[in-house]
Amino acid sequence: MPRPLGMYLAFFFQLLIALNMAYAFGTGDYNAGFYALLMFLFTLVPYWVAKKLDIEFPWFVYFLIALSLWFNTAGFIQGYYVRYYPYYDKVAHVIAGISVALLAFLGVIFIDRYWNMKLREPFIVGFTILFGLAMAAAWEIYEFTIDSLFGGFLAGMMQIDNTDTMLDMIFVLIGSVLVAVVAVLWFRTHDKGDLMKENAGTG
Repeated sequence: MPRPLGMYLAFFFQLLIALNMAYAFGTGDYNAGFYALLMFLFTLVPYWVAKKLDIEFPWFVYFLIALSLWFNTAGFIQGYYVRYYPYYDKVAHVIAGISVALLAFLGVIFIDRYWNMKLREPFIVGFTILFGLAMAAAWEIYEFTIDSLFGGFLAGMMQIDNTDTMLDMIFVLIGSVLVAVVAVLWFRTHDKGDLMKENAGTG
């Protein structure tokens, strides 16, 4: 089947991450360059999962993952986190929340189908929010670890203070709740099996 046009948005932001990586290596900032490389590799994960499990995610999954990882990469390498603080940082966390919650929503439906778990829609919606919040906590732990071990070598200290950390988690939660609201509205006219039918044969 023809590739959805929206996939080119994902490719575009993957290209931007690669360009940031090239810029970092070209300017001798090897720590940031390897970080950008790691972010680029993360954008390939949904492609690998889709191929491994013989499924196809909707195009906006690839796009949102690439977008959120570009926000993070450019924020460090181009200094956007500092230049546009705190607005850039909070928008990045909302987008990250949307991305991880969407992955949780789709992932639990796929797991439910393959393992025949017969999960109810309220559980799926609740899991979507909790997964987003859990990933927010994991990310803040990661930032704390980097700051503690390396002194925030990427672009100054990652965690400014406790208020900044809590706001980061709140904005990820906002993104997760937005996905949950859309999921609730979607379940009013669909059931979880419809998603699998819509994606069947699109890979």
